[in-house]
Amino acid sequence: MNHARLPFYGWVVVAAAFAAMSGLGEVQYSFGVFFKALENEFGWTRALTASGFTSLAIGLGLSSIAYGWLTDRYSPRPVLFVATLVTGISLMLCSRIETLVQLQVLLFATGLGVGGVTPVSTATVARWFENRSGGGIALGVTMAGLGMGAIVYAPVLSRLIPVLGWRACFLVAGMAFLVVVGLAALAMKPSNLTSARADSSATGLPSEVAPMSRVRLLRSREFLQLVLIMVVTTFSFQVVTVHLVPYAVDIGISQIAAAGALGFMGGMSVPGRLSSGVLSTRLGWGKTLVIAQFGMAAAILSLPFVRQESMLYAVAGLYGFCQGVRSVSVLGVLGHIFGMRNVGGSTGVMLAIAQTAGAAGPLLAGYLFDRWGSYSITFIPLGVVILVVAALSIRLGIGSSMTAHGSSRGA
Repeated sequence: MNHARLPFYGWVVVAAAFAAMSGLGEVQYSFGVFFKALENEFGWTRALTASGFTSLAIGLGLSSIAYGWLTDRYSPRPVLFVATLVTGISLMLCSRIETLVQLQVLLFATGLGVGGVTPVSTATVARWFENRSGGGIALGVTMAGLGMGAIVYAPVLSRLIPVLGWRACFLVAGMAFLVVVGLAALAMKPSNLTSARADSSATGLPSEVAPMSRVRLLRSREFLQLVLIMVVTTFSFQVVTVHLVPYAVDIGISQIAAAGALGFMGGMSVPGRLSSGVLSTRLGWGKTLVIAQFGMAAAILSLPFVRQESMLYAVAGLYGFCQGVRSVSVLGVLGHIFGMRNVGGSTGVMLAIAQTAGAAGPLLAGYLFDRWGSYSITFIPLGVVILVVAALSIRLGIGSSMTAHGSSRGA
């Protein structure tokens, strides 16, 4: 009896992961939109206001290891459901805050929830496409969801805040997350890791290798290089997403235009994420990662010279594109170090270290602004540090040893 061949379910998982990552984009990119409203409502300094996002980042970092461990051992659906409920409810409760401590606690809880989105989404997609053609594209589409979340949520919330008020907009943000990511969780199914082997050179994702132990992972030179890259670039990402809107408003650009630039930055990460697979095929994941770092540094170093809306959009677009390339290429490199079977756990470790260390970024930038009245004292040193790390990456061999079709596994 002939049965019609069913479409490959992995692409349904990619669509679900894309939607889930858009929810993460909502959370990460939207705080900057609420920044001025919170500052004006409560009279907090820039540092105190930014501490809310710092709390979120710490919660995200701390939970990433746990979610990565859960993703490697259990079905992705219940894990993502738990993450969805914690995140959505915490965001909605932010509408009731009256003190800074309440904001910090609720955003910390939001981080504890949303920390599960990336490990679940990327690990599930990676396993579905292990040894299948289109794996690099699938991972790029998944990560593009984060940018799509920025395109949609940041401009929409910016326009709704003057109409509904920031409290109602926290409710809207929480309910949107519950609906979008909750539906995505329904479509998440575990893959069968015992599928037939195929030629991994056609996928962009490595074939399964013997898993590296956590101890060996933490001691490997390549992993430590990636941690350094992730800490610096995550630090910069959190500074830019939180402070871009208040910085733009300070130099005379309207709140709506500034929020649009923030959304455009996230939007440009979409072609960056999608093109990362093509770039890695030609250059290798390592070289792609190094180039992305140089682009991010150039954008940050250009920020102090922005004087008009068009310049702001150009710089935000460059940063967003390179950030998108960086976010996928670092996962591509990581897969070659640790293997696909434990990619959830290794991603969780990486995110935990980067997010926890990078959480100080918005707080430090706010403190320096409160003390000196300028963001240049943050942007210029930060751009220089990224340049130095990119140069070190070349010197230490990450740009040549970690390619799309080969692996350099540290001992």
